[in-house]
Amino acid sequence: MDCLKADEAAALVTFSQLCTEQGLLKRPSELSENDVVDGINDETALLRFLQARQMKPQDALKQFQQAATFHAEKNVHAFYSVISVDDYEDTRRLYPHWTGRRDKQGQPIMMLNLVHLQNEAITRWTETRNMPCADASVTSSPDMAQRVSVFHDGLTRFILPLCTAMNDRPDSSIPVTKSTYLVDASTLSLKQVWGMKYFIQEVSWILFTCYPETIQHIIVCNAPSSFWMMWNIIKKFVDPRTADKLVIVKSADVYSTLETYIDHANIPKQFGGELAYQHGMLPDLDEGIRQTLFWVDPKKCLPPGPLKWVQDGKNRKVIATGSVGSIERSEEIAVLRSQE
Repeated sequence: MDCLKADEAAALVTFSQLCTEQGLLKRPSELSENDVVDGINDETALLRFLQARQMKPQDALKQFQQAATFHAEKNVHAFYSVISVDDYEDTRRLYPHWTGRRDKQGQPIMMLNLVHLQNEAITRWTETRNMPCADASVTSSPDMAQRVSVFHDGLTRFILPLCTAMNDRPDSSIPVTKSTYLVDASTLSLKQVWGMKYFIQEVSWILFTCYPETIQHIIVCNAPSSFWMMWNIIKKFVDPRTADKLVIVKSADVYSTLETYIDHANIPKQFGGELAYQHGMLPDLDEGIRQTLFWVDPKKCLPPGPLKWVQDGKNRKVIATGSVGSIERSEEIAVLRSQE
């Protein structure tokens, strides 16, 4: 990559060679013929793992092997094609999900309102977490580790490559590999924190192990005065590198803080901006993305469920995958034409 320093580029070459020797760069057999491998084992994905391990190839290799093993054991690549849209959307509501907007650096803005992670939601998460690991078929219901992995694969396989393809950002030569997370913590209580401890622990492990260096900032908005007491509990379950990305903001400072990272039009209304965000909503795409893609549907919007990129000659197509009513989808949504 042109954006790397000489020693970083050398480390990436070494890491790539190690991965090749271990068979980690082979095309996953679960992918269709034209599916792209962005976010799986392409150069950008390798760089994220390398950065997570301070550019040490041997350390990065161990983590990449661990992530690959986890994906294989959980049938993640296979489930990406067959998971029911209902299961996928139910999972979306439990985790930070893409608003369809980008920050000033062109990175996707993810949002979560903690009021929706109360007792009922955590109980549902626990029940799904304790399900047996499922084989990947349209009639199987995946456990929560499988669901959350498919959901986050959607970030690395679809959302980040989409944002990378946009030229309306400060430096379009640098791939987009990170996201800005917004968390509304206005309703957070000590009781809720204690009830979420296993949820936080598992999500933190999966994110750090399988999706390293995908977070730029986690901006905790409307933090209550008791937040630091609660943080002493939370941080025991959070990877230290993830914890370092937190930006804690009181209500009076929310808008001024967000404005340094995000344009007014892309800040949710509850934080003083223009975006009409609702929990669990489908991405409300910004105009830059809407106008760059060539849409099958004139409404220019993304459907529910997992999405992937396929290569069609010089162009890439957005394909809706997953299943509806035990029938696999393969629906063309839009085309990203080659800019060569």
